Amino acid sequence: MDITSEWQFEVLTVSEITSSIKQFISGRFRNVCVEGEVSNAKLYPSGHLYFTLKDDAAMMKAVAFNYQARFAEDAMIRDGDLIVCEGRIDVYEKRGEYQLIVNSIIAKGNQGVLYAKFLALKEKLFREGLFDESKKKPLPFLPETIGIITSPAGAAIRDMLKVIYSKFPNAGVVVYPVKVQGDEAASEIVEGIEYFNATGEVDVIIAGRGGGSLEDLAPFNEESVARAIYASEIPVVSAVGHEIDFTIADFVADVRAPTPTAAANMVIQDKRELLDLIEGMKDALLKLIGERIERSRFLLYQGMAELKERKDFFTSSRMYLDELSNNLVHGFLTYFRNRKIAIESLAQRLKDLNPESILRRGYSITMKSDTRNIVYSADEVTSGEELNIRLHKGELDVTVAEKR
Repeated sequence: MDITSEWQFEVLTVSEITSSIKQFISGRFRNVCVEGEVSNAKLYPSGHLYFTLKDDAAMMKAVAFNYQARFAEDAMIRDGDLIVCEGRIDVYEKRGEYQLIVNSIIAKGNQGVLYAKFLALKEKLFREGLFDESKKKPLPFLPETIGIITSPAGAAIRDMLKVIYSKFPNAGVVVYPVKVQGDEAASEIVEGIEYFNATGEVDVIIAGRGGGSLEDLAPFNEESVARAIYASEIPVVSAVGHEIDFTIADFVADVRAPTPTAAANMVIQDKRELLDLIEGMKDALLKLIGERIERSRFLLYQGMAELKERKDFFTSSRMYLDELSNNLVHGFLTYFRNRKIAIESLAQRLKDLNPESILRRGYSITMKSDTRNIVYSADEVTSGEELNIRLHKGELDVTVAEKR
């Protein structure tokens, strides 16, 4: 059947209708100025900057081609900035989407609504003491059960479970499924934290999600989530987004992990390493006990050779050897336990004092590039001075732009 004759009008292909829309929009909006809040800004290796402009009611995609070459480095826009762009509206035909092709950023205002809200809440909770380091709880050395609050469908949960079970295959894990973006997400995250505290079935909680825009991470910037984390009697690890993402939850949590995968690594020990450590301590103690027995036997035989004619002394010495051997055998377990506890305590102290452990938790060491002296205060450097920053993985050579 001929559809065109049946419907009595022209049938267009997707390409044809999209091309017509492109011609109409491109011709009508050739030179416009658009004001909005920046969201999801991403600079690609090509030098092109893709971002979204939004207000309270709508949003639109935008792109500034060759951004790096056309704009000063200090003019880089970031999520939350309020800007005015001059350009033209075009249609990207492959996706059927319209977007603003930015020629120039002719005005730059204050932060947008979401970012301003984030800063205001951060300041409020800081003044109330919710970020106080002295209130943060340490993570358990070897938790029996780990609670995870995240989306059951995201890549984050798969990554965390993969890490946990590769390091400790028989670790207990309880997943509390929640939405991690949208209007209902914050309340569900709060319910998950309260549930784990009410049941007491887990020893540590990981709350988080993968990376995203400021809007995607908004639930973890809610005051209700921050207060639930602070009120938790169980240590909470915040694992939100990528390493560059920071949320209110990160500041309140007992430990901030740069990624969900890093959070999983933080909360669980490697079972094989622990077994190797215990086996090594056991061998060392058995060797030490064996040496003490051999030494005692040597001393006894030496005394026997000197006093072999004194039968009563020989008998007494033999009884003493039997008693000593019996005491050593029966005291072995107690001695081994005590030595094991002492070695574990010493190992933990060494681990806690290891600078690499401190760096692994997100801290860094700043040194002067020329002398390699550690910088303790902003007063020790000057603008334009070159510094070296050591991280857990790698180093950064930087130049001081401004000090405060």
